[in-house]
Amino acid sequence: MKKKLLFVITKSDWGGAGRYVFDMVTSLSGEYDVAVALGGTGILFEKLREKGIRTVPIPSLGRDIRIRGDGAAFAELLKIFRSEKPDIVHLNSSKAGGLGALAARMAGVRCIIYTAHGWAFNEPVPAPTKAFRWAASLTTSLLANRVITVSRFDEMHSPLGLETAMVHNGIALPAFLPRDEARAMIMARAGIKENELVVGTIAELHKNKGLDILIDAFTQTKDGHLVIIGEGEEREALEAQIGKLGLTARIHLLGFIADAASFLKGFDIFVLASRKEGLPYVLLEAGAAGVPVIASTVGGIPEIVDDQLSGVLVPAYDAGALAEALKELIANPGTRAHYAARLKEKVERYFPVYGMVKKTVEVYES
Repeated sequence: MKKKLLFVITKSDWGGAGRYVFDMVTSLSGEYDVAVALGGTGILFEKLREKGIRTVPIPSLGRDIRIRGDGAAFAELLKIFRSEKPDIVHLNSSKAGGLGALAARMAGVRCIIYTAHGWAFNEPVPAPTKAFRWAASLTTSLLANRVITVSRFDEMHSPLGLETAMVHNGIALPAFLPRDEARAMIMARAGIKENELVVGTIAELHKNKGLDILIDAFTQTKDGHLVIIGEGEEREALEAQIGKLGLTARIHLLGFIADAASFLKGFDIFVLASRKEGLPYVLLEAGAAGVPVIASTVGGIPEIVDDQLSGVLVPAYDAGALAEALKELIANPGTRAHYAARLKEKVERYFPVYGMVKKTVEVYES
């Protein structure tokens, strides 16, 4: 009889944690009896249903802290664990991790795994919030049987230096559109003329992604267009910033696009200016697509991109350094091609999805 494996994740969106859960579940559905408990009915929920993966909705589970809602979510999780009786519970994201670890302990689950997709206390938040998140992360880590970190950076920065199992994210290569087709679709959506240079990024419009920094840096360049694919809470602030800088003709917010990674070959340069990251899937996808990358030195990003060898790394928050990197790559197509080839080779060699799955199963069975 197959072991019952229940994944739990806070939100059903298609961020890094959602992509991780989808890849893990679809890879393990033949080896384990798998199901996913999750908040909301977003893209992750839809993709899981399309693959025939059983889902267990948790209506009260959400990202923000709400005492009444969190109490209800805890009660729902406890009920789910007691009824499902999973052999293994695999928790993902901070809220599901904290509530889920306690509920799983109370339900008598024998194997509780928590994956930290970048420690929440590393986000740019006020000191009291940072302290609360650190304490919550420590508590979750102590309640879980094993903690998985997705980068060596997070492994080294675990609360109190607690031991974790480091397992890099891995990807199954997306179905990329051919460059000409991807480029034509991007140009049409953004209203850009042919033969213009396109700097692009794919990110949730959230403060953590540093899009305001990227916009400030782009103002210091003279050529090309900046295309931002994604949606989120910072849209109005970013629109105001772009308008104030008088760059509405050169910077384009395209909103959410399903399967956005398929458009990556249409970019001349990909930029990730994040303030906080775990090990971002989108950089692995950009590398696999053969696009040159500029990224900030946060979280596990330096474990993907080797500065001046397979891309350019710049300090987080530093719009000036990012602007100089943009100018350098815009002016040097040969350098762009060299970096892109080296990163593509590294991603294909060191970050396959089967490697991530194999190492995670080893954690389950250890």
